[in-house]
Amino acid sequence: MGLAVSVIQKIKHDFENHCIMILVSAYYTSILKHDYRIDWMENDFTSMLDKYIQCNPQRVRWRISCNIEEHLHSDIIQNIKGFANKESRIDMRMSSFCKKMEYFFYVEAKRLKENDSDLLKRYIDTGINHYITQKYPHGILLGYLVKGGIDTTIQKINDILNNSNRSSEILVRMPNPIHNQYFESTHANFGVIKHFVFDYSK
Repeated sequence: MGLAVSVIQKIKHDFENHCIMILVSAYYTSILKHDYRIDWMENDFTSMLDKYIQCNPQRVRWRISCNIEEHLHSDIIQNIKGFANKESRIDMRMSSFCKKMEYFFYVEAKRLKENDSDLLKRYIDTGINHYITQKYPHGILLGYLVKGGIDTTIQKINDILNNSNRSSEILVRMPNPIHNQYFESTHANFGVIKHFVFDYSK
């Protein structure tokens, strides 16, 4: 007999919270050790965070594995040379087996600078939009802020959305017991995207 829907939802909820907890823990460890540079590319930040995730004993206790630059297999024909280079990739995928089922948690990360309109637009075009169009599986967006303030940076992202007639999709700050720099955006025919900001600007 299969698991009740309510049980599966609780497992998913707990799994997601555990993933966010070890991700946020990795962020605070990197801040404590000042193990970053503001000129890093987004993959550099992700790799560094993965290093701390891998050595977190809670990850082992919760039986969570983490992979970065994860291929998202698609309908691309796989019998031609170079097909793998054409597949989409997401920055981080965490997974765990529980009750004979496997659960996944996805993270797409983007660098952010308050006054860099290209990065702000990229956050929307290859972050928000890729979730909405389901190019990426449902997950969270993670912003690596390397210059500027969090609230002013989010406001500039919202300005771009407003100017594109997408005012209903703006990011709204929400309380979160795991990380205090958390926002949500709501999208028609999709639902809520969760946004976390890691401040590396100092």
